[in-house]
Amino acid sequence: MGIEDTGKVAIGSIVEVPEQTLARWQSVVDVMAELLQVPSAIITRVEFPFIEVLRAARVEGNPYDAGIRVGMAGHYCETVIRENRRLVVNHAPTDPLWSEAPEIEYGMLAYLGYPLHWPQGEVFGTICVLDNRKNEFGRRYDAVLLEFRDLIESQLALLTLVRELEAKNGALERSIAEVKVLRGILPVCGHCKRIRDDAGYWRQLEDYISAHSEAVFSHGLCPQCLPVYFPDESDED
Repeated sequence: MGIEDTGKVAIGSIVEVPEQTLARWQSVVDVMAELLQVPSAIITRVEFPFIEVLRAARVEGNPYDAGIRVGMAGHYCETVIRENRRLVVNHAPTDPLWSEAPEIEYGMLAYLGYPLHWPQGEVFGTICVLDNRKNEFGRRYDAVLLEFRDLIESQLALLTLVRELEAKNGALERSIAEVKVLRGILPVCGHCKRIRDDAGYWRQLEDYISAHSEAVFSHGLCPQCLPVYFPDESDED
């Protein structure tokens, strides 16, 4: 499923990535750069029409910093996002498709990246490594990126679950606040119909029910009581 500027990444504006998670992702890109001996490893997030670097490896020579936002202008990560697939560029200057890639200006000549997904399938962004020299990116590179990709996607799924639970809990709390239910056995005086509350006081039925529910009372006389209490009015009818 490719991603276009159609609002399909709207979930990204709903579920924010907390700082604690971003700190873990910092460790991820640092480890990737060290394991694969590359000058740049980054995690990005797409927010059309921009791609943002969320975390970049703290490696000397890495031209990217967290917080950088770039427009859709033919970047490596843009292709990964739009086509929703793995992308490998071994040497951009000699590749007709990538000889004018914006990353060449930063000295990044080779690229390997994978899309990151929300649990519903929308593209979150990318996880990738870049090199300042030609790189064939063997099997070890893919193994490392796929392992960390799965880790990050599991965290995205957890963030989504937490957000959904918070929304459901909020809705439940609002429902509880709006609804009061009378339960149990109510002691009622057989003569005056007052109700004994939990404190032992006898209260008018209307007062008690109003205090324990959303019911609102209006008073009148039924046909049986009207002639008893207002015989004149009953006769006129």
